[in-house]
Amino acid sequence: MSDIRFGIIGAGGIANTFAEAASMTDGAVVTAVASSSADRAAAFAARHQIPQAFGSYEEMLQKADIDAVYIATTHNFHMDNIRLCLQYKKHILCEKAMVLTAADAREAFRLAKEQNCFLMEAMWSRFLPQYQKAKEWIDTGRIGKIQLVSSLIGFKGSSDPKNRIINPDLAGGALYDIGVYAIEPLTWLIGEEITDVIGVWRPHAVTGVDERVTMILRFESCDAALQCLVSAPTKEYVTIVGDKGTIELPFVSNGHTIRLYGEKRELVEEFTDNWKNGFVYELREVIDCINSGRITSDTMPPEATIQCCEIYDKLLRGE
Repeated sequence: MSDIRFGIIGAGGIANTFAEAASMTDGAVVTAVASSSADRAAAFAARHQIPQAFGSYEEMLQKADIDAVYIATTHNFHMDNIRLCLQYKKHILCEKAMVLTAADAREAFRLAKEQNCFLMEAMWSRFLPQYQKAKEWIDTGRIGKIQLVSSLIGFKGSSDPKNRIINPDLAGGALYDIGVYAIEPLTWLIGEEITDVIGVWRPHAVTGVDERVTMILRFESCDAALQCLVSAPTKEYVTIVGDKGTIELPFVSNGHTIRLYGEKRELVEEFTDNWKNGFVYELREVIDCINSGRITSDTMPPEATIQCCEIYDKLLRGE
């Protein structure tokens, strides 16, 4: 297996997590970072011992020895960043929400296919051991036929209207930032087609972005009630109820245990994995796919990203 040389676009907080994960992952080497600020790129490179730093994304793509790019900018820039990387025939792992509309999602994957480049949305929770175990329990019939799913995810974000969480110019809002964490792992766990989407959201008083979202996803045999917010701290959870048992699991918290309960609510089994950096698991998938000549992931395929973007379209724009 060949090492995959990564460049990073964007030098913010999430990029730090990726760089740390790469240092822990066999087959991954970060060789360059680019930021709109040359000073910020240089500081990031020094922090993570990255040999090349650039104050221009295109300059990095032209000059650096890189096979793939991790895009870590704010959501509003992702589509432009994807187009630029594909112009230079670079494989891509793009942070969630990968793009903002289903039309852009379809276009992004079409362009990647034309260039024979790998492209995946960085939905890391699908690859975590806890979620893989939950998928195994569901697929082997441990909870029977799924009846209901409920989840809640959220935090209290900044009140500064310029902050990316609530700034409409930066594609702020609960659905893009954390609602994706509710939608994409659960559609994978349930494994059925969505037949309908119903939802409401409340706007932020100052910026107007979606501050709190409640949605119901209807599947062929079950319903999922999902809530997300960026206006208050909350205990985050996922509960999957089947006719023979229930699974309770956290979203992405380190060291948390998932539990399997039987028909009488008795604890049947539990599973814990104390990973240090959950990005390692999705990074392994990217490396394996690129080295195998695949341009999409089976665990996080284009259809999952497109379907999630269709939910954005319906809930946020009524399309």
